[in-house]
Amino acid sequence: MTPELVTVGGLTVDNVVAADGTVALDQAGGNGAYAAVGALSLVDRVGLVSHAVASYPQETLRRLEAGGVDLGGVVFSDGRLTAGSWFLYDADGQRQEGLTAPAAALAETGLPTDRLTPARVARWRAALAARPTETGYSEFRQLHPLRAAQIPKAWRDARGVHLAPSGPDVMRDMIAHFAPRGATITADPGSHLSGLPLDAIADILRALDAFLPSEVEARALVPGAAPSDALAVLAENCPGAVAVKLGPAGVLVWDRASEASVMIPAATARTLDPTGAGDAFCGGFLAGLTRTGDPMRAAQQGVQAAARVVECFGADGTLCAGATV
Repeated sequence: MTPELVTVGGLTVDNVVAADGTVALDQAGGNGAYAAVGALSLVDRVGLVSHAVASYPQETLRRLEAGGVDLGGVVFSDGRLTAGSWFLYDADGQRQEGLTAPAAALAETGLPTDRLTPARVARWRAALAARPTETGYSEFRQLHPLRAAQIPKAWRDARGVHLAPSGPDVMRDMIAHFAPRGATITADPGSHLSGLPLDAIADILRALDAFLPSEVEARALVPGAAPSDALAVLAENCPGAVAVKLGPAGVLVWDRASEASVMIPAATARTLDPTGAGDAFCGGFLAGLTRTGDPMRAAQQGVQAAARVVECFGADGTLCAGATV
């Protein structure tokens, strides 16, 4: 069976310390999973192309499947990882990342596992920074890049595909797989593409129906430019829709008719965990674009999808019974 939409990206286990100190351990994460859940805000079934280790929580996989995520494009490895990613948020919503450790390490340090005071967050941050480097999901994915060969044959007829941050070779492989059948293709550059000159990714940009960088990524791609100016430059290089994500402020979308940027404000949400909001936006944007063909309406769908995700912990939070919307 062909899912209507497909997302390509990571499937990870995350540990989060929210801005209010709430701790959430061993949460379903990964840009591919969050994008899939974002797309599920509008469609019933989304295929996920990813790579999962044997130690990935099986109950989490069952929840994702029950919620509408088709795992037929996921390769399962015999490898095991003990260290998950840690995301620490401050009162302003800024995130410290790049830290890895097993979830159990928090209790082993003598800290509570349900809520941390600011002083205890600082203590845990220092403890994480002092730990020896451990292989985490980011390193695993670099060693095991996604390949079009792992995609079920029937999925080539999907209406739309979102490429979460991946290396340029992975994106080219996926574009070559899906583009000939006329799928709508969107992409989030992440640091994988935003660290490259525009002319080095020109072929990727020309093949996209939408390019969806964050403000930080847009600034890296067009150094020295304000978001609206960067948007104009990116629109010259990408014939499809272009939007710059501005976090809790919303998103700037390029209007080709007026040759100007249009602000789509973020949807109202009771933010608990901002992790994955940008990825969920991209999934919602893809769903909206394939349904309407209108980038503005797609962006509105994207901000709604992001608002759903930030009110819960984990990519599967909105799929669980009782999740707020």
